[in-house]
Amino acid sequence: MKKITKFLVSSSLLSATTLVPIAAISCAKKDEGTSALTKNDIKLEAKSENVKNLIKASYPVDFSDYKHVGKVFDQEVKQRIRNDSGEIVSRQIKLWDLFNYAEGEITRIADGDTVRVRITKQPKAVASGRIEIPDEISIRIPMIDTLEENTPSATPRERGLAKMDSDYAKSMLPLGTRVRVVAENWASKSYNRFVAYVFFGDNFERNFGIEMLAAGYTLARLDGNEAFAFSNDLDLPQENAKPIRSYLLPYAAYAFNEGILEKRGFYGAPTSFANPYVFSKEYKDHGVSIVNSSLPILHPKLWEKPSLANEKNNIYKVLELKK
Repeated sequence: MKKITKFLVSSSLLSATTLVPIAAISCAKKDEGTSALTKNDIKLEAKSENVKNLIKASYPVDFSDYKHVGKVFDQEVKQRIRNDSGEIVSRQIKLWDLFNYAEGEITRIADGDTVRVRITKQPKAVASGRIEIPDEISIRIPMIDTLEENTPSATPRERGLAKMDSDYAKSMLPLGTRVRVVAENWASKSYNRFVAYVFFGDNFERNFGIEMLAAGYTLARLDGNEAFAFSNDLDLPQENAKPIRSYLLPYAAYAFNEGILEKRGFYGAPTSFANPYVFSKEYKDHGVSIVNSSLPILHPKLWEKPSLANEKNNIYKVLELKK
């Protein structure tokens, strides 16, 4: 698949009258936006030598190298299983296999956070039995939430903006793109969609949700406890598998803040949102409160109240303060 180097958006997608309030908001917020954030700020670097060693053991790819995050899942961990004799034994297994991936081809991009995949390789059988998923499935991408393009409540303005992010998604995942799909739980669905992470590119090294964050076309959609969970999971020995989100979170954090800093997507022309708070005003169903879902990975300098960021609610603070 060809590498996407730049995505050009025609200003014709949005009318001149639509762009006026965006520019006005952006100018009002500019001094509070990305001016204080630097490339050095967004690096996720631990202060403690102990934490540096923990990261080195479990994260073989630098956090800034999010375009190769799939390599993280090539490492092996221990899995305890019951053998044919009924004994509990340990075996080495790649994270890809532990997370029981499926493979398929993109058949449709519904919007910026929903894709449809024709399954060509079913998940492997597990100890509790074989997992069977339909031959074609709709997938809701975790960790992101793009603007609404297809819901009745979406305004013409929101639909126009949403078309920009879905067009970018289509440029990354053209029909027929081979993907590897990992669900935290294949039995879990959201509005009849499987919730699963989508990997693509050479050796499935790129993650679609992380790429959308890096491109500046979405806010994060997190539960709020991810930074705390990441901190706890970091203490696990390398051979003990962590939840998939704890592996992906630091890469998502770097990508998200880099997209803002580099003024990509909606942070650049023609929309030029100054920061995620401005961006969040375009989510008519969720309202500006959706920005709170991004706080676990948003650099504290970009928080409305930076003093509230701590090692329990923000990954940058985890790495700064964890011993």
